[in-house]
Amino acid sequence: MSIVLALGLALAAPEPVHSTLEHRASFDHEGENIDAHYRARVVLLRRQVGSVAKAGMASTLRCIWRAHLRIEREARLGEKLRLNRSIDRKAILEGNRPGWCRASEDAVAAEVARRGEEIRMHLLAAAGEDQAVLKTEIAPKGVGR
Repeated sequence: MSIVLALGLALAAPEPVHSTLEHRASFDHEGENIDAHYRARVVLLRRQVGSVAKAGMASTLRCIWRAHLRIEREARLGEKLRLNRSIDRKAILEGNRPGWCRASEDAVAAEVARRGEEIRMHLLAAAGEDQAVLKTEIAPKGVGR
């Protein structure tokens, strides 16, 4: 008898699979220096799909995975102001492996580790996009005016 697994029933809890990445940026806004510190970690989600087959028959069992980047930003403007923000970059990496998700944990983690430079590029892109957001967060505070 084969076991049919419904899509999403075996959704694994998010788990970090990569050590924390960090990036620091400084820029000028209306004559004031802003220091931003970004800490990011990769969060992996796995979903089991397909079914186990009878002996001698092909199984359709697969593990579909996605890696998200969770970034925490702390920006400082001298001693006057500290601004924190969480940034999520969804599905920066994705893939699938045959078989059970539990059995492919190490292979998926190794693939994510091999693609570390790609992950770092996502962090740098998020930090670049955050500069405009950071400037709008500072403007209502009346800093630099």
